[in-house]
Amino acid sequence: MSLPPPTLYDPAKHKSLLPQIAQIQADCILQDNTLATFHPDKYGRMDMQRVLHYWLANSKQVEQGTRAIILQFADDNKEELAGYVSVYMKVSETRPFLGVVEKMMVSPLHRRRGVARQVLGMLEEVAREKGRWLLELDTTVGSGAEFVYPKLGYKELGVVPNYGVDPKGNLVDGMYFYKDLREQE
Repeated sequence: MSLPPPTLYDPAKHKSLLPQIAQIQADCILQDNTLATFHPDKYGRMDMQRVLHYWLANSKQVEQGTRAIILQFADDNKEELAGYVSVYMKVSETRPFLGVVEKMMVSPLHRRRGVARQVLGMLEEVAREKGRWLLELDTTVGSGAEFVYPKLGYKELGVVPNYGVDPKGNLVDGMYFYKDLREQE
């Protein structure tokens, strides 16, 4: 079954989806040991209020114009999310063209369906429209994302040892990527 086109998050229309967005992030942390801002407690549970509060803050950044979130629904009924990605567009006089790709998350229930390709494709369109032609991102060495980004045209910058603490408490290395969207014009 093919996916519908991705959707640009609009706080006025999609705020009710924030619990789903937070749940996908929690699922990725708990099931994949993903470095994604939060850790589970000592009993292996996520504090969903903290994760939801994080996404409420991201929603406010969308309203302020410093963030865009791309949603991928599982099917045309637009009730279940398959995944998402966001781009942070910091206000900067020295790098007004930079977008930082953050939180590309795909629900474990919807993997290997092209979600990453779809949401990143739309994210790149939105970034271009907003004058953000240089995209940067990071991921954990050994994660599935490490292999997805090069397939989508992102170039590896390098590896930073001990760049984060995973949900199990281990120091892990991080890998940085970039993409210059002007190269595709």
